[in-house]
Amino acid sequence: MKVSVIIKALNEERNIVRAIESALIAIDHAGGGEVIVADSLSADRTIELASRYPVRIVQLVDPADRSCGVGAEIGYRVAQGEYLYILDADM
Repeated sequence: MKVSVIIKALNEERNIVRAIESALIAIDHAGGGEVIVADSLSADRTIELASRYPVRIVQLVDPADRSCGVGAEIGYRVAQGEYLYILDADM
């Protein structure tokens, strides 16, 4: 696997579809890879929307663990790509 795109998300229902679709196009152009949605326990439809795509979804278990870097960390732990790209869902 070539590239792992980790999308950090928390309550990003307005942006998650665009972020996922952009990441899927990017890994296709890069020769293959995976998209990982690293969610910090969203309370909106972020996970519902993300689950419609061929992505891996990982989530925190405890909301007390939320922090700026936690999405990158939980995504990194499951990533299988040779290269990593970390994307905030609202970018």
